[in-house]
Amino acid sequence: MAKLIDKGATATGKRWVVRYREPGGRTARQREKSFDRKRDALDFATKVENDKRENTYVDPTAGRVSVSQYAEGWLASKVGAPGTLVGYERIMRLHVLPHVGSKPMAKVTAADVEALFARWRQAGAKPNTIACRRIVLSGLFSHAARHKRIATNPVREAEAPQNPVVSVDERALPSFEEISAIAQKIGPRLEPCVWLMACCGLRIGESLGVFPEDIIDGTLRLRRQVTCVRDTRGKYVAQYTPLKHRSEGEWRDIPAPAILDAFHEFLPVRSARGGMTHPGLVRKSWDAAIARLDLPLYKPHDLRHKWATITLSNGAALHEVSRWLGHRSVNVTADLYGHLTQDGRERCRQIITSSFAQHVPARPASPATPGAGSVLSSC
Repeated sequence: MAKLIDKGATATGKRWVVRYREPGGRTARQREKSFDRKRDALDFATKVENDKRENTYVDPTAGRVSVSQYAEGWLASKVGAPGTLVGYERIMRLHVLPHVGSKPMAKVTAADVEALFARWRQAGAKPNTIACRRIVLSGLFSHAARHKRIATNPVREAEAPQNPVVSVDERALPSFEEISAIAQKIGPRLEPCVWLMACCGLRIGESLGVFPEDIIDGTLRLRRQVTCVRDTRGKYVAQYTPLKHRSEGEWRDIPAPAILDAFHEFLPVRSARGGMTHPGLVRKSWDAAIARLDLPLYKPHDLRHKWATITLSNGAALHEVSRWLGHRSVNVTADLYGHLTQDGRERCRQIITSSFAQHVPARPASPATPGAGSVLSSC
């Protein structure tokens, strides 16, 4: 049990001392903490014993390690897809550690986290980007809480920024003529990427992972994607990795139109030197082509949106499009593209027409002229 010691009114320093043992019985390490007021000392002693009994005790010195130091060990022990780990490291290095890296883990509060969210918003980060960064930050502090380095996860206690799902605006996507112009301007080496994204709904990295033998009898069996990973020297290099939301050896099948046959001999897409290229280089070439054509600031991902828009608005089933896109859940597809499903809108029109056809006049009466008298004239 925690013991309360009164050093006396004439003692130097703080008068009240709580002496207690960490969990583990009589052989556990003995610690003590001093207070100016007896009430504070009693409250601390009670809390220590309750935490030990409920197995929630946290060593007060365990959280003194800085966020930067803890993050380094956490990232080194993290297991996951190479692309995911690269994203985690980049978020910590660029967006977290510059602002809270020097603070002790135990000193980071919910207010600090909310201030970080505000800083990201002010820097122009979109809600979905902030949500992704929040997941990484919460993972770091959840790990520390599970390992008894801190009492609670301050990210969970902080008010999460709103992240409403915004449906894709099909009217803001590139036209067929604009896509063709971009494909020509980006150059023959990267042109297959443009058409694979536009005609199969692929992500950039997925388009770089397509080999000629992956397309058989009008079906693309997508097995891999290209992502950037850090090698043993700490440099980023392109590497084939499993598809997003899938493990090694898994694939997804996508209908491949015959018009892509013309590009088979140019697959897989390579760099100018014949080696592997990566999504970042494709984005740079894309942006350069957009600038030269003086087009709106379309993104390569807009080609994926274009594919989903075309397929859904022309009657393809939502659950099939979701599977071809490789979404984790059909709910994601519905949130982004559900408004484009043609069958639902047409059914709605038919239902309303059949219900009201006998009641809505074929030719409405002309509006009453002013002063002619009407039931609604006083409104």
